[in-house]
Amino acid sequence: MNSAYRQLTIFQRLTSQQTLIKADLAQEFGVDPRAIQRDMSQIKQFMADQQLAEHLTFSRKLGGYRLSTDQDVLSNQTILVLIKVLLASRSLNKSELNRSINGLLSLIKINDRQKIEPLIKNEIFHYIPLQHQKNILNSIWQFSQFITKKQTLTIQYQRQHGEIVERTILPEAIIFSEYYFYVISYNARYQNSLFYRLDRIQDWHPADAQIQRSYAQRFEEGELRKTIQYMQPGKRITLQFEFTGIVEAALDRFPTAKIKTRSPKKGSVLIEAEAFDKGAMMWLLSQGAMVKVVAPQSFVDLYKAEIRKMNAWYLE
Repeated sequence: MNSAYRQLTIFQRLTSQQTLIKADLAQEFGVDPRAIQRDMSQIKQFMADQQLAEHLTFSRKLGGYRLSTDQDVLSNQTILVLIKVLLASRSLNKSELNRSINGLLSLIKINDRQKIEPLIKNEIFHYIPLQHQKNILNSIWQFSQFITKKQTLTIQYQRQHGEIVERTILPEAIIFSEYYFYVISYNARYQNSLFYRLDRIQDWHPADAQIQRSYAQRFEEGELRKTIQYMQPGKRITLQFEFTGIVEAALDRFPTAKIKTRSPKKGSVLIEAEAFDKGAMMWLLSQGAMVKVVAPQSFVDLYKAEIRKMNAWYLE
């Protein structure tokens, strides 16, 4: 075995996370330990020249050479969780889903990949994407760059019932919620931040005039997450409701929620939360008789009216 092949063999073993002892290598390859030392020095220099994320180190504790890195490495557990979340989201069509999963699996060793693949095989086989079936990964990235550059755009947007409208917007954030990606954008005409489903944006190009927003006017998607449900805007309210269902589910649904009082006799709790009224109503109605809205009165009236409309369907 010549020195080049020996060095490649050593490097391959290092990349498979083996700890290599100089004396053992010298004996295996039938060379002087100084030859192995030179091999290690050349491998170390090569990795430095190529600016690789990993570097060659000597472990006194283990008595050998190994590769180490200062970068965070995705664990098998993290890869599995990311794939499970991706499958549950149903946000990608099958082509983009498969590419994304293969990309995540390529970040780990083959034997670890073989442990994960049986855990996701059935879900991949039965995966049903959303109706729009569009490729969206490139669009997500492009709009992310528009946000970074503060680029004003004119878009062709397909509304809920198929009508195509033109809007000039300043993209401010991208948010994922309930299956869809949304571009939160400032619309100067309405002087408000509006929500546009990314898959419904048919076309876009740089606008002739730029929309300017100061740092103080910046949109904070983290704050929005605390109060919005189903990406439904509306009036922001301080909501109170009695709840007899699984309390944890209600508190998880409304991140700002807190328990005001408990009523063991009724088996209920009084929950208060900051929320936008439209999305809050959608979730509260889904809980049926486990919910009684008590405040604010204006929202109580809207809630009662919606229940009456629902009931009317069954009285015809």
